[in-house]
Amino acid sequence: MNYRLLLIVSALTLATLIPERARAQTAEDALRFTERSPAAGARMIGMAGVGIAGVADISAMYANPAGLGYLESSTLGGSLNMLSVTDESRYQTNTTMLGEGDLRSTRLGSLAYMHKLPTSQGSLVLGASYNQVSSFDRALRFGGPNAQSSISDSFLPYEDEFEVVEDDGNFSPRFFHVIPELAYEGGAIEFLSENVGSGQPLFYQAVVPGTTIEQSASVPEEGRLDELSLGGAWEAASNVMIGVSANFAFGTYRFNSLYEEADTRNENLPEDYVVILSDGELRGFDRLVYEEGFESDLTGFNLRTGVSTELSQGVRLGVLIETPTFYEISEDYFRELQTVFDEGGSLSASQNGEFEYSLRTPWRLGGGAAWAGGDLRLAGDVEYVDWSQMEFDADDNTFDDENRAIREGLDPVWNTRIGAEYGFGDLTVRAGFAYQPDPRDVEIENEGDSTNRSKSFFSAGAGYRISSQFMLDLGWMQERFDDEYVPYGDVEVPPVVEESVVRNRISIGMRVSL
Repeated sequence: MNYRLLLIVSALTLATLIPERARAQTAEDALRFTERSPAAGARMIGMAGVGIAGVADISAMYANPAGLGYLESSTLGGSLNMLSVTDESRYQTNTTMLGEGDLRSTRLGSLAYMHKLPTSQGSLVLGASYNQVSSFDRALRFGGPNAQSSISDSFLPYEDEFEVVEDDGNFSPRFFHVIPELAYEGGAIEFLSENVGSGQPLFYQAVVPGTTIEQSASVPEEGRLDELSLGGAWEAASNVMIGVSANFAFGTYRFNSLYEEADTRNENLPEDYVVILSDGELRGFDRLVYEEGFESDLTGFNLRTGVSTELSQGVRLGVLIETPTFYEISEDYFRELQTVFDEGGSLSASQNGEFEYSLRTPWRLGGGAAWAGGDLRLAGDVEYVDWSQMEFDADDNTFDDENRAIREGLDPVWNTRIGAEYGFGDLTVRAGFAYQPDPRDVEIENEGDSTNRSKSFFSAGAGYRISSQFMLDLGWMQERFDDEYVPYGDVEVPPVVEESVVRNRISIGMRVSL
């Protein structure tokens, strides 16, 4: 397995690999923040978000604002989303352990009002909409025995991350990296001043190499990204609709990792190994608890414009152009470490801070086609996104390495969606499928198996017309993808957590024609 590559592309790598700034500033975080659901609104969720060809729906500003021009009257609507997430894990160290975590939430999914203005000819519709466009919720849990490595191994500093300072014949370390400094203050590594100049190692980790320890962690992620859109559509020529929307994105992402190691077997220490030496006493390792987390607040803006034309009776074509979204991100983060010893009590340390930076997403270009005959409607979309064009920015050159990794490590993708709906009088049934390829240009190889983190979406739904003006909609969409998580790196054999994530979203909505 190529572990260096794994550490680069792992969706969640602990702070042991991150420099002195805040944690959520890698290509993986940029993808997490900017990849979004293919659908918004109960009706569109039932069809997996297909709609670039143009659809008369209150969610049109998310799919293609030109579709608003087909509305026959002013419309008010909204939906409520219920989310259920399951995260199955396989923790691979010297053994394989299975685990499962789950999360549930209920949130406002969409709210919109579209006003059809009176015109002497053609169509003119203006409106505003609010949509939930992404959910960050996940609940990873894993644990098991490990005799190959400890997180304390990864805390050992490199030669350029510290210097030895002498004061009246006493030696002590001065660190240039926050992680080994935190580990030293928290007791996870120890500096042996008597080894200065001897050629022997200056630092030892708390866990003796080869000791079998019990490792466990809970890694929940929470948050959502929402979009407020203002725009409209007009009939520029016979059966040619042009739509424009200004979109304001805002949301919060919260990450928390509570990681623990424990020497539950109390194995005998080798005589030639010093674990932690303090005041001439040997301390045996009992337990280590490492917690880190951050909260990112995102605000962004983009423009979306599209064209939809009805070529002939029942046949529509559409194109969509979306500018990059320009995000401003404010982040607060913390790290806490505590090491408990068999004798000698415990040591603890903490760090916290804040950071602000910008993120620019790629352009999005899409095209779609739809056909309607009788009570049946079929539609398909393709969307081009070149993820290598994504870019971080800050007041200095902080992100040169990250932007280089994005350009070299991410590829363009073609997102696809298909959907159908069929009417049985007042009842309409819907189904759809969407696929978002993994933009990473390599797959993670692990013991002959590969993990491709492409996302598949399956959807179904129904709508029922209660009256000529009132419509109820129900939509269900399931998202499936695989992932991998590395609790810590910079060791010879890092532990790996293989994940299978399933998100189920049920949306209940209504539309009222005014």
